[in-house]
Amino acid sequence: MKLFFLSVMFLCVLQFTAFNQVKNKFIIPNVSNPVIRMENLQQQWKALQQSPPRLGVRDCFLFLLDALDTKFLKPEEVLWTIDLVKTRIIADSTKPSFGNMYWGWTETGGDVGDGNNVEFCVQYGILIKLLFNDRLSPEARTSLDDLFAQTLVGIRRQPVRISYTNIYLMRCWNFIALGQAYNNASVVEEGRKAFDIWLKHVANYGNREYDSPTYSGVDIESLLLLVQFAKDADIHQKASDALDFFLTDLAAHYNPLGGYLAGAHSRDYNRVFGRDLLEEKYINPLLGRENKNNQLFNQICYSILKERGLSSFQKQIMEKPNRFIEQRWDSLPHTYTTDFHGKKFSIASSSQYYSPDDKSFVMYLNSKRIPEMPNIVYVMEGRNDHYGTWGATGMGDKMKHLMPPNYPANGGWGKTRHLMPFMQASQNKNEFVMLVSGDKDHNCINEYVNSTVILPNYFDQLWFGNTRIMQREVGTAIPLDSTNTFFAKFEDVAIAIKIMYSNADNGERATLYNDGFKYNANREAFNLVNNEALRLTLKHPNNGKANIVMWWKAAEGIDTDAKFQAFRNSVLDAPISVTETNGIVDVSVQTTSGKLGLKADLKKKLRLDYYNPTPLNRNLLFSIDGVDMGKKIMGKYQ
Repeated sequence: MKLFFLSVMFLCVLQFTAFNQVKNKFIIPNVSNPVIRMENLQQQWKALQQSPPRLGVRDCFLFLLDALDTKFLKPEEVLWTIDLVKTRIIADSTKPSFGNMYWGWTETGGDVGDGNNVEFCVQYGILIKLLFNDRLSPEARTSLDDLFAQTLVGIRRQPVRISYTNIYLMRCWNFIALGQAYNNASVVEEGRKAFDIWLKHVANYGNREYDSPTYSGVDIESLLLLVQFAKDADIHQKASDALDFFLTDLAAHYNPLGGYLAGAHSRDYNRVFGRDLLEEKYINPLLGRENKNNQLFNQICYSILKERGLSSFQKQIMEKPNRFIEQRWDSLPHTYTTDFHGKKFSIASSSQYYSPDDKSFVMYLNSKRIPEMPNIVYVMEGRNDHYGTWGATGMGDKMKHLMPPNYPANGGWGKTRHLMPFMQASQNKNEFVMLVSGDKDHNCINEYVNSTVILPNYFDQLWFGNTRIMQREVGTAIPLDSTNTFFAKFEDVAIAIKIMYSNADNGERATLYNDGFKYNANREAFNLVNNEALRLTLKHPNNGKANIVMWWKAAEGIDTDAKFQAFRNSVLDAPISVTETNGIVDVSVQTTSGKLGLKADLKKKLRLDYYNPTPLNRNLLFSIDGVDMGKKIMGKYQ
């Protein structure tokens, strides 16, 4: 009775009126494979009828979209499903998460912890109202209206920081779509106000969840929905500009031959090879790869993207060799990334972490012969989880006895996590000097932490200094020589990774390991054929502290042994300066282009100086070869 009263109250307050579907010009697209979709629907329906259901709460809205599109369910079964998901709304106004939705079917207590589920549920679910309202029975329509009346309260009550891009944009879409669907101008205005605040933030400071293979996909979903369904011309134009900004960013970093987003990444859940939602569901099908979208929600978003397409500039920049990208991603003073793309390699760095899933120092190799392979990436972690398989292999449960007391509620014990240390980078196109300084945290299970560089096992040659390494069979563990320099050659690309400074114990050397590791995708269904990886790992001291400075460099056109020898000599003979005084580290190398390095106070965690032949322009937003394309698109919103 209380639930019914609250529902009626909110319906009255919000002036939610009976709504008959307004047909618009949008044509509901066909999914890629109707047979697979029907098989999935049958499996999901069976899972939903288990006790408790074995389908996630938010997945029920995706299920309903497909079920209504195919008329898979009877009217009474649609009503039953809507009523079922409504049981996961927290209807008690005295509870912390009033109006929000539980993620699963067994939680109780009125506190959802992670409050994002209501955003996902409405992002998916409002399309039921917009596209299939006329297929609902009067009872199902009334129940759905009540659901949205309750969840609007949850959306309003959940705080979302502006830098939490994917959820913030979802919130904007939800307000605007709910307001339109129920002819409530005040709710639309809530969405407009939130969207305007976000636009100004991004126009000035960039996108904090920058270039995430997962969340960039979620970001463009909300923007695409706004572009397609927003009736307000002002909102439509702003969403179109924001989408243009995002697509320009993604195109500049994209590797179309390999089908992956290159560059440094925030929130990348795949440490070895970062292809995810963005590439698989949206950009790769747009570029001509197979479309595997067999859920209507993704296919709707993809069809909007396909209709819009990439601009001629975005297509051109994606193919441009030797492009250099500089971008800002937050209001903090050192939140910049840089990314250089050659023909067969790209190399990128960032001077600050956003999350314990970031790829801040990364290199990618590929060619027509091997278009996709494991990336080269640095991580500092304390679980001996070198390849980032902790989450996929269920190590959180297996190692739960090692969880420290008073572990943070949202610490992510069951997820793959690396540290979020102090860091700094100075990059000049195809080379950078990087510093990382960290301490073990609540996700570590050892007294020490590791510095690991993941490497693809597809090099034609490997060298330590001027010694060629011929062994690399499974079980190999070879320490670096006294030069602390790793060289590798892939076709005509040469790479160098030199440890310039570290706090490792005397006698401890970075070691090249072949663990027999092979990467298998577990989030998106694709097969990485060339999936073997190696690692270069340095163990730091047992006091849990780790400091390291490295110089990474890549060059191409190294098509003879003599040129490769010259490349190695240019690294080995380069003058290096390393000083440490009272915790202040000053490290640089005299490269062929000039002095490259950095200065930092490791005690106070301060970045004191950057040495770079071509200093970074700190006033930029998103620059490609010195032209600030970000300001050209978003400058009007500053």
